[in-house]
Amino acid sequence: FWCELQHQISCAPALSRLQPHHSTRAAHSQHLPHSTHTGMAALRKIAVTAAATASVALASESLRGSAGNLTARGLTESASASCNVHPGCARLNLVGDCCPHPLNNQDLACCSEGGQYEPQPQQQLPAQDRQSSQGTGYMLPMTPSCDDVNVGLPNCGPAARCQGEYHVDGSNRVLRATSQHCSYVTFETGLHLNQIQQLDADVRIAPGRCSELDNLAFWFFQTQPHGNPVAEPWSHWDALSEVDLMETYIGLGGVNSVNTNFAATGRAKNWNGYTITGGADRHVTMWVDYENTAGCPATRQSGFLTELREIDYQRELPVVSLYVMNCPPGQPCCTGTQCRDMQNGAHTAWACITVKEAPILLTLSNWGSGHRATPGCEIGVSDVRVKTK
Repeated sequence: FWCELQHQISCAPALSRLQPHHSTRAAHSQHLPHSTHTGMAALRKIAVTAAATASVALASESLRGSAGNLTARGLTESASASCNVHPGCARLNLVGDCCPHPLNNQDLACCSEGGQYEPQPQQQLPAQDRQSSQGTGYMLPMTPSCDDVNVGLPNCGPAARCQGEYHVDGSNRVLRATSQHCSYVTFETGLHLNQIQQLDADVRIAPGRCSELDNLAFWFFQTQPHGNPVAEPWSHWDALSEVDLMETYIGLGGVNSVNTNFAATGRAKNWNGYTITGGADRHVTMWVDYENTAGCPATRQSGFLTELREIDYQRELPVVSLYVMNCPPGQPCCTGTQCRDMQNGAHTAWACITVKEAPILLTLSNWGSGHRATPGCEIGVSDVRVKTK
């Protein structure tokens, strides 16, 4: 979606997250020609031409044979012409800068950026005592890190901030924007996806702090800290291996929504009754069904990188059937057979996720509205626990 490229700004929506080529730490896509693929730092949210997106989307659905909904399907060549008149852009006095796509209100359409926002004074929230989740394995250390190669730089460029944006209080990890710049913090886990049976966390959006257009998320993907996703696709990000446990604005609900999403596959779910501006205080439970009752393919040989470009994994990679649901905070939404009974529930998200030969990297991120965060906007996560196989 973030579609600013040198000498060219495209106006078509695409995947919900795209990751960089790790070998180009200092290079951001804004500084490279649109035609440069090998060695470029791929944008997390990148725009493509509508025709190419539509054709690749249809082909990808056929290849996967999945019941999931590809994020970028159903596009037309009219996207470029219509994105600059979307009401969401008008609210920000922008000309088509990262708005909900008018065809489905889910994907983002990007054009040019408008005026600047002045940072507002930061408001501090008192630390909260939170009840620990019980009965779900062990608590992850959640040691903060600032992975600009995989997260900060490719998503928001060199202005993305990590140091000074996050706060630690017991098991709480809080991300609070101190300016209009994007903010993020990452957490290495050392765990591979196919080691995990269940993951639990309390997730919070502070009420009255954020804009209805802000893109906030608690999410993970799988990557080695170094290397190149084109040369080593089996151990780096691609669109079929990402899980957005909580993501705002992008997803079924559109403007002012809170959702569980997947980058390019699966069954996304809106968090009914919760909004960005009104806030949310919920628990998320993710589990893997190793019995695979949903019938995911056992393996995949290919996935998708930038511009919905199919990439050969160069080997067979496992696929797991993964579920996510949300519930009141303080304890798991389900455990064991309870989770199995909820797999087809109306509020349970699901996807067939590729397992990479790389550990999970958890992330709290605030990409704001058109790369302009709302100062003081705050999200947090606490009591992150994992139960392994």
